[in-house]
Amino acid sequence: MRLLGKVAVSAGVALLGVAVVIAADVPTGVVSNAVRAHVDGADAALGANVYAGDSLNTYPGGTLRMRVGAGQLFMLESSEASVTQDHGLVDMLMESGTAGLSGTIDDPLEIDTPVGTLRPANGKHAFGQVTITGGNQIIVTSYEGTLSLTHEGEERMVEDGKSYRVTLAAQPASPAAYPQRGQGAGTGNNHRKLIFELILVGGTAAIGYGVWHALAVSPSSP
Repeated sequence: MRLLGKVAVSAGVALLGVAVVIAADVPTGVVSNAVRAHVDGADAALGANVYAGDSLNTYPGGTLRMRVGAGQLFMLESSEASVTQDHGLVDMLMESGTAGLSGTIDDPLEIDTPVGTLRPANGKHAFGQVTITGGNQIIVTSYEGTLSLTHEGEERMVEDGKSYRVTLAAQPASPAAYPQRGQGAGTGNNHRKLIFELILVGGTAAIGYGVWHALAVSPSSP
């Protein structure tokens, strides 16, 4: 009986290992357009698979777009990011530059920035982009629909046609400022909030709209 038990355990561990390997080999997206772009150090090619853990980067004048389910993620020129997958969501982790998305809340995609996580806000189609402008600052633009930006439980909406400069700033407070939280003395000093400043759409945002329209909205787009 002990021998049979050991065999069963060994078989279970082996099957688990196979499942992990299979999961790692499942692509998270497919390249649908690439100009002067790399995926995991190699030239990005149309139809190439993108996997969790892959690095993404574009050179000056480059763009990269990939399909994720029914939605899409894209990067503009001189941008760097990587791809992860967690609880079924494909997450583009931005390091620098500009990235965007197109889809609904039902599509398994989001963009992570140093300031917060960007995703479609509801079941209506939305597309927009985010540009990293500093260690604690981004510019978020919605071209269509509403986008959601979240940070540590705080959620703010970016409405259709709006562009915001968003800063993650420390919120000064005394330890007694949050007595209801019960997190101990001094935790209030670590609370950070999102500061939104409405700005005019222009610059990189205008370029992003032009690129996205040419690649994804035009009927001639593949």
